[in-house]
Amino acid sequence: MKRPCVIVWEGVDGAGKTTLMNRVKALLEEKGFEVLTYKTPSNSPTGEFARRYGNESDIDPLTRMLLFLANTSDDSRIMRKELMRSPDFYFIDRYYLCSIAYGLAFSKLSGIDIAESDFLKLLDIIEKLGEKIFLKPDLYVIVDAPEEDRLRRLEKKLSQGGLEDKLERDLLMQQYVRRLYRVFAEARPDQVFWIVNLEGKLEEAAQEVVKRLTSMACLRNP
Repeated sequence: MKRPCVIVWEGVDGAGKTTLMNRVKALLEEKGFEVLTYKTPSNSPTGEFARRYGNESDIDPLTRMLLFLANTSDDSRIMRKELMRSPDFYFIDRYYLCSIAYGLAFSKLSGIDIAESDFLKLLDIIEKLGEKIFLKPDLYVIVDAPEEDRLRRLEKKLSQGGLEDKLERDLLMQQYVRRLYRVFAEARPDQVFWIVNLEGKLEEAAQEVVKRLTSMACLRNP
């Protein structure tokens, strides 16, 4: 049985992450690869609760982070079952890294500043606690975009109101998130592929990601 390449897709809000992921999926399928995707927060009980309660206007940053982290942990059992289908690639649209990065960015926005070194320590602790729970990513594709492109995409998105919408459009929040992703990429360069998704350049970005993914060792090592 072949071992799927587990790819986690992360990025700031409005970077076009999901659009790029779906285009990469289509291009890989044209090449004959089987690709499965999973998006968090999901429609599972923990996903629905995290979305509903975690976006209450008066939620505190720690509770919000733990809610979304709980969903990524809980849904890992669903992902493991899907992996039994043995696709070539398994794409996860946001995983536990997102829960931690966004949680700490929201904390900083609320006046609680956590050192970048402590972010990495917390991530290490969560991964050790979830060693038998979380899927082990072969690669993180972190999608970024210039601020003007990011805001333009958000303007096209139907506003849902509430905390999530507010945080997506908050410049400082997204700067904090981007910085934490940078810290992660610098700490684990072999695990991260950073791609800038420029407006009007989707196809070029997708082809660049496809080139990286089709060269991965996990495709050759069952």
